[in-house]
Amino acid sequence: MEYPIWHLTALGGGFWIALIATVHVFVAQFAVGGGLFLVVSERQAYKSGSEELLEYVRKHSKFFLLLTMVFGGVTGVAIWFIISLLSPQGTLTLIRQFVFAWASEWVCFAGEIVALLVYFYSWKKMDRRDHMRVGWLYFAFAWMSLFLVNGIIAFMLTPGGWLESGSFWQGFFNDTFWPSLLFRTFICIMLAGLFGYVTSTWIKDTKIRCSMVRLCSLWTLVGFLFMLPCGWWYIKALPAAQSELMFDQSHRIHYFMQWFQYLAPVVFIGGLIMSFCMPRKVKLSGAVLLLILALGLTGSFEFIREAGRKPFVIWGYMYSNSVLVDKAAEMQGNSFFKHAKWAPEDLRQITDKNRMDAGRWLFQMQCASCHSIGGPLNDIKKRTSKYSPAGMDAFLSGMGKLSRYMPPFFGDKSERMALADYITEELNGYNHASPQGITQKDNAVQKAADGEYVLLAWPLQGMSIVSNDGMIQFASSQGNQLRAQLILKGDSPEVITDDVSLVCRVKGSANEYKMVAGDGYFESELIIYKSTTADGYDPLPVAEVEARDSDGKVIASTVTDVPATSRMNCYNCHGGKSFSETGGLADSTAMDILRTHDRDNRTDFCSLVEKGEQVKCSSCHNGKSQLGVSAALHGFHAVYLSGRSNDACTMCHPPESMRGFHTSVGLECVNCHGYIEDQAIALLKGEASVHSSGRFLKLLATSSDFNSAEEINPRQAWKQEPDCLTCHEDFSDPIAFSAFNVWNGDKAELYSNRKGDMSAIMCAACHDAPHAVFPSENELDNMGAIRLMGEAKPVGSGGTCTVCHENEMEYPAHHPGMGLE
Repeated sequence: MEYPIWHLTALGGGFWIALIATVHVFVAQFAVGGGLFLVVSERQAYKSGSEELLEYVRKHSKFFLLLTMVFGGVTGVAIWFIISLLSPQGTLTLIRQFVFAWASEWVCFAGEIVALLVYFYSWKKMDRRDHMRVGWLYFAFAWMSLFLVNGIIAFMLTPGGWLESGSFWQGFFNDTFWPSLLFRTFICIMLAGLFGYVTSTWIKDTKIRCSMVRLCSLWTLVGFLFMLPCGWWYIKALPAAQSELMFDQSHRIHYFMQWFQYLAPVVFIGGLIMSFCMPRKVKLSGAVLLLILALGLTGSFEFIREAGRKPFVIWGYMYSNSVLVDKAAEMQGNSFFKHAKWAPEDLRQITDKNRMDAGRWLFQMQCASCHSIGGPLNDIKKRTSKYSPAGMDAFLSGMGKLSRYMPPFFGDKSERMALADYITEELNGYNHASPQGITQKDNAVQKAADGEYVLLAWPLQGMSIVSNDGMIQFASSQGNQLRAQLILKGDSPEVITDDVSLVCRVKGSANEYKMVAGDGYFESELIIYKSTTADGYDPLPVAEVEARDSDGKVIASTVTDVPATSRMNCYNCHGGKSFSETGGLADSTAMDILRTHDRDNRTDFCSLVEKGEQVKCSSCHNGKSQLGVSAALHGFHAVYLSGRSNDACTMCHPPESMRGFHTSVGLECVNCHGYIEDQAIALLKGEASVHSSGRFLKLLATSSDFNSAEEINPRQAWKQEPDCLTCHEDFSDPIAFSAFNVWNGDKAELYSNRKGDMSAIMCAACHDAPHAVFPSENELDNMGAIRLMGEAKPVGSGGTCTVCHENEMEYPAHHPGMGLE
């Protein structure tokens, strides 16, 4: 950042470039083709002996002079002015590298001016042959200007070997020089015909007007038809990186490409109609309309070319915000303001007092070259209105990775957050809402009286994340399940599954769910539950479980919770109401997720939802043809959330997902599951056969815990998880506080499915559900333990063996380290 910056607001730099450059190029290309059109038309007039046709050429030359030399010259100066303000570093590079090409072009331009002035003012004063020679001389100068400027413009998109050698000739005669030159040459010929339509309407003689209209149609159609194969050649000449970005990844280019495809046949058919159907009836309004459509056609190409070299001003050398690629590495993760010579000194250190000023300056230095504030083009407010500050910060940290048409953010974490706060709070007026707490309720539990049977019940998942919006179903289930074991007390307790039945219900509901006997336990059908209602937010509904004998008599009962939440934090990046106002996905949040997926993956989910269908993610994301749901979600979002420790988890998962004893001793999600970037790498490696896994793996770097991705072991989501025995070796007190990268062998060895070494009792029966093990921070999780022992702790620990046994046990029958004393 060597130069002062131009502070842009409502219109932004992208608007000025789009307006001035598109109009100038449109006129400049007419200046080339129109010069040839003049001399050819003049020759036809001499050959036919038509004075009216010759008079038309004279009038057309005046129109041509005023449009190309006056208006074209002014817009040419305006381009130099605007690029010098927007990208002084880029402008300086082009001047320094191509100084002799520019000097030659300016000589040619001077030749154009002189030749055109002589041509225009020497009508009837110069010999016909000499006059035409001047016209040919003008065309030669004009085409040479195109030749020279084309090399520099093409260089910006495809610098080729110049990046390594710095050679003038490699930069000028780059990969797309020749196809671009021919493509533009035939555009020039097409535009000569289209502008000719406009001036042909001045001809009063019907026969001459029809003749000129047909001639203009010939120019238009020939230019158009030859332009198409040159355009195809242009596309094929693009290097792989540019081609992939333009046609596979950039939705903006896809949008402009559609305009080009729509307008091309309209211009072609318009030319045919002008030529064959209505040459006598051509009016100025129709000719101008066709010319405007041609402006849209050529303008869409210029937008494609400009957007195609994003995020660079010069591909691979300089980013669109003037940061040099070879300087970018030292700015990422380090203070950007230390490199910004013209920024105020007091912004070198971000504080609460100056963070908005810092964000404002960062926007001007890193964003304003392309984005406006409330303007008609690339409005930053419109594009970021859906983000919370945390979501905006995540998006900024992932820029330049998946979204490769934007530069990466340059600066440290405090600067990135300052920019995120400025965009969300000052520009979009984001309102920080406090998360709604869990609804408080009276769930006092008394210790149960001794009986012949003991009933242990627990939720299958410590927290089931469900999406009950109706549009999107992320997970395969829409609720949670309960498991239970019925134990006949005795000297050697027995697990009972025969001649008994188990049912459960959510407290306060009349719906009763049957529990089916499995391998020594009972499991309920899916319990559908909506965590957010008019009464508040309750993700931990109380469940009552009963065991009945063959006569229907209740022989044991217990209580537990059946955790399920629809409070996902997708709104952080996808907008909609926050979870303090509603549970689940707001309609606008769900639709933004679908729009994003449609845009980035060329799907059509939004239209399916509009027809009343539901999008079930797992129907495609099955881990075979596409990444599984877990690998896809973690792989994609890790690009934006790397380096955030536990905050990366709570960006999406509600904080109440982890409530167990591990939380109360200071452990977090990352202690078992690893940092999100490491977890994503493990999941993606576990589905390495799916083609898109490699794409994400290339974008992810490991946390500081690992030297490379090779050190991380692959795992299958929901089948392989961190193993308790990694930390609790031989069931002892923890010897480590990180279970990441050591997975159980298969699904049978998951904590939720595992049983003790010497009994049929399941681990979760005594310890409760994953993420909510006894004693939990939330008393709702502890109800079953309190009912049996009067306090929240693992069942049977601390001298409570008589919950199931007749007498206290002297040895740990279930596993070592039970703490029998």
